[in-house]
Amino acid sequence: MKSKLFSLCLAALAFLPNCTENTKKMEPKSTADTRQRPTKPKHFVFVPGSFHGAWCWYKMQPLLSKNGNTSVAIDLPGHGLDTTPPGGITLDQYVEAVCGELEKHKEPVVLVGHSRAGIVLSQVAERMPEKIESLVYLCAFLIPNGEPMVATALTDTNSVLVSNLIFNEPEGWHIPKLSAYREAFYHDCSEEDIALCSALLSKEPIAPVGTPLQLSAERFGKVKKVYIHTTDDRAVTYGLQKKMLERVPVDQVFELKASHSPFLSQPKELADTLLKL
Repeated sequence: MKSKLFSLCLAALAFLPNCTENTKKMEPKSTADTRQRPTKPKHFVFVPGSFHGAWCWYKMQPLLSKNGNTSVAIDLPGHGLDTTPPGGITLDQYVEAVCGELEKHKEPVVLVGHSRAGIVLSQVAERMPEKIESLVYLCAFLIPNGEPMVATALTDTNSVLVSNLIFNEPEGWHIPKLSAYREAFYHDCSEEDIALCSALLSKEPIAPVGTPLQLSAERFGKVKKVYIHTTDDRAVTYGLQKKMLERVPVDQVFELKASHSPFLSQPKELADTLLKL
């Protein structure tokens, strides 16, 4: 018996180097190369997260318009200037809205998504990988193939947002309690920005976050991915952000000591990070 056990141990040890080698190929790069090097101008497309519209990026766009770079922020259906009723909105409609924007550009874009927009980015990359230079997940949901966002979101037991959501299932939407806006999204933002955002947040459709993603290694898997952590995030906590990267590797990782809304509280730092890509 001991001889057989010894032989099994030897066989396992012989396999370990190959296993380790395969694992390393899947690990995300922990530190980005931030050295400045000449690059051609980039076009940034911003996709807002749940409850927000294109308006939330208003501080970012002027900061990125340097050295020929350009940017645009879009409203998803049911948000901002788009008045589509939330109850019937699907993930596919979100994806169509972004794909419609990408079709306007001849060159691949840097597609930046915040929070819930992570699932939109991933599904857009599956559909139009050739139109994307890189995907940038800003404290965003990075979900594996075959899973819906909501399953991961509900595991974030330290999230102020998750514990303060109001659901209207008959009408198909949800929204945070007004009393939770500051703590969940904007605790390091100015009073002016908090007042502005509180007046502009809109109801979020339920269907998109409950839709399993359909992703492949051949399409989504081939697109460069960047993750920007927000280490003081109380909506999508830093702990959950790190866990998501363990399941879906990325190519570059950055960190900002910020809340869930660095586009408001730290726009320059966020712009500087994006200009390093």
